[in-house]
Amino acid sequence: MIRSLFKHEFMLMLKSKKNNIFIGFLFILLLAFCFIIQPNQETVSSFNPNLTEQELELMAAQQEARMARGSTGFGHFTGNSVYATTAYNYRLHNKMKHAYEDEDFTRFLHLLTYTHESGYSSFIDDVAAEFALSPSPVKDQMHLFHQTLFDYETHLAQGERITYPMIEQKTAVQTMQNALLSPVTYLLLFAVIYFSSDIVTHNRSYKTLLQGLPMPWYRQLNIKSFTSFTYTLAVLFILMLTGMGILTAINGFGFFNISVPVVTINGNLMGEDYAFIAYSEFLLKTFSVFVVIVYLLNRLCTVLSLLFKNQWIVLFIATIVLFSEQFYYSRSTRYLFGMDVSNFPQTYFEFGNVVTGEKIFLLNIDTVTYAKGITVLVITIVLIEITLFLVSKLINKRRFYA
Repeated sequence: MIRSLFKHEFMLMLKSKKNNIFIGFLFILLLAFCFIIQPNQETVSSFNPNLTEQELELMAAQQEARMARGSTGFGHFTGNSVYATTAYNYRLHNKMKHAYEDEDFTRFLHLLTYTHESGYSSFIDDVAAEFALSPSPVKDQMHLFHQTLFDYETHLAQGERITYPMIEQKTAVQTMQNALLSPVTYLLLFAVIYFSSDIVTHNRSYKTLLQGLPMPWYRQLNIKSFTSFTYTLAVLFILMLTGMGILTAINGFGFFNISVPVVTINGNLMGEDYAFIAYSEFLLKTFSVFVVIVYLLNRLCTVLSLLFKNQWIVLFIATIVLFSEQFYYSRSTRYLFGMDVSNFPQTYFEFGNVVTGEKIFLLNIDTVTYAKGITVLVITIVLIEITLFLVSKLINKRRFYA
């Protein structure tokens, strides 16, 4: 009986016009990203050979002017030679341009890393506009600077052939990591709510058949909820594999044996404030939090379905819960209702940023951790389970289908 009901509910979800339209929308978004958005997207590591050529020509003209007026010595106040510094910078960027044109990207990345580390780079100036409205612009710039250097060093440590998409963070593996650290996570969780919003209400039209089903009401609700949970994970997994396949064909797969930088403490974000975890550990922790949140939202939708008996009301309320952190979020908000924000489940909906410690960096607190996130989410699930059990007793099968 349980297997038959599960199969029946799963087939209803597969044939649901509402679900299939939304899956089509997600698929179109995925194709647009893979073929339109990402190919035209510039990252902090993108290299423009034409712009570099213009800069080299400008530096060459400046050097000729300095030689013509005899300004090739050391400054009296600084003790530095602008001429010598510019000459060195010219040779360094010229080598980078030639390495790029020769597609020797291992040598190119070595040179790019050195330009950042030695100060012969405009990296900080280039990203300054991005953090112009930030409450801590210098701290944010240095955070991005460290993360970028860590990525370069990780690639160079592989000892494998480096490609330009790897440098730009556009391989399939890197794109998945970046997606899990971006607002895309909210789209994934909204899909969970969307698919689960009508799991209890979609077959209320079959009142006589379902009221006569020889199975306890609470067990029926659990099977319906588990069906939605399974269906949602299957759909998102298939979409992920599709995106990974397309990006692998375009930019390459990348490497799994890379390290992911993690913020360990809320400090000044120097090198010692970071640690490294294996990419496999990052995926394991990220997907474990994701699965817990999927289950939480799924059960929440089940409770709301019993209370309101309308899928659109369920969708609306659950969506408000999903985005509830955005109503009060700021870089200086550390308490909500007098309690640390780390005690609220919505703090962990950006699950990728929780695993990498980005939440620690953004909120300037040390309490938002993976371990505490799992604990808070599991406690929330227990409370929802108790609520669901009580509500299922209050709103029984007969009352729900009345």
